Amino acid sequence: MRNMNKTILLISLPLLAMIAIACGNDKVSHDVAYVVDNENNHMYLLDRAGEKSKVLNDAVSNPKWSPNQRMVAYLANAQDGTGQLKVWHRDTEDFERVSDAPSNVQEFFWSPDSRMIAYQADSADKTRSEVFVYDFENEETTTLASEPVGNVELGNWSGDNNWIVMCLNIDGTQGIYKRSVRGVDEVQLTDYEDSRPRFSLDGKRVAFARKLSDGSTDIYTLEVDTGDGPSAAKALTDDDGDEINFEWAPDGRNIIYVSERDGNPEIYAVDTREKTTRRMTQNRVDDADPKWSLNGEQVLFRSSNDGKYHLFTMNFKSGSQERVLEEENNIITADW
Repeated sequence: MRNMNKTILLISLPLLAMIAIACGNDKVSHDVAYVVDNENNHMYLLDRAGEKSKVLNDAVSNPKWSPNQRMVAYLANAQDGTGQLKVWHRDTEDFERVSDAPSNVQEFFWSPDSRMIAYQADSADKTRSEVFVYDFENEETTTLASEPVGNVELGNWSGDNNWIVMCLNIDGTQGIYKRSVRGVDEVQLTDYEDSRPRFSLDGKRVAFARKLSDGSTDIYTLEVDTGDGPSAAKALTDDDGDEINFEWAPDGRNIIYVSERDGNPEIYAVDTREKTTRRMTQNRVDDADPKWSLNGEQVLFRSSNDGKYHLFTMNFKSGSQERVLEEENNIITADW
């Protein structure tokens, strides 16, 4: 029996080594959808082995993976930052237009269960900004908000799929609200000149950008109370320049963002518990659009280290980086 165990061990060790090497050779932790700045702006896929392929002939903007990684939503034929909302299905490699969505969708977010998608668009007469939710299973569209044009900014979903956070300007007062998806409740969370609200995945906190008296913006968070109301908002950053492109980590502890506080756009992370900040990139070029991996261990980002934007990954704990994709033209957007 002892000799048999030794034999099994000897067989197993090379096999485990081969598995470890194979895993270590993966370029990215999961597939990346990206768009290149050329005359067509087609969407491509970079798989885990580092192989790339074109998946759509549409002119594409702002691709976003569904949380279950089965679909990519995107804006087709985008002009002036708006486009027609479509969804590409990985399994069938087919695409479909989101039913009832107009051709001027500005922003959109998947629900955490990948069943619904919320999107913002202006009315046909361009007098109102509106927010809708489309349910793929029931093929139903629900209107969540309709305000004078420019008075709505769509945010994302709470983790239980029941709430959407957004900025509203009502009677000249701007603030952040959470809106029930299936009901009629609309709860005001702030009454400042705030923007870009984002729920943490558990739905217990909201991060947002607050405009300060000097015109700059800092990142704030607040606890979304289920009782008497939200807690007071607390500043996470307090530095010169604007903090933009921020995103919650999947575990709700860290927020990663871009800031020009050191002279050019660099990536930083702030620990929301300890209130400590880490500078994640240090260079003399522009870094942009950091995106967490699903497990929160890696960050995907674009960097113009040679005058054109390429794709890199960064291990969040160690800070080690790897170039994963280089194109002849700029990579203008990517998601994984």
